[in-house]
Amino acid sequence: MKYILTVLLVVVVLVVAVGAASHATRVDLNYVIGTWHRASLLAVAAIVAALLVAIGVFATLAADLHCARDRKALEGELQRTYVRLRAAEAATQAPTVASSAPAADQPADSSS
Repeated sequence: MKYILTVLLVVVVLVVAVGAASHATRVDLNYVIGTWHRASLLAVAAIVAALLVAIGVFATLAADLHCARDRKALEGELQRTYVRLRAAEAATQAPTVASSAPAADQPADSSS
């Protein structure tokens, strides 16, 4: 998230720098519900920068939530796999331990 926000900040600074460089320029902006007459490009750049920050932060948070959900699902699957693996190891070690113990009806080696 830190890298995304850093790139977002650089883009916002560039947009505001372009707006500041042309702050004396006035334009008429036509948009859906009207016209903004003699708008300063610095004001337009500030609005665009604010929109970029809002959309970027929202997109970053959405991406982090998606990654956290995926990470939680993978950790759950990994935990279930470890439980099954431990159960399988315990099942295979039980007969091995029983067969390696000396039988009760066989006399112990006493060749002293």
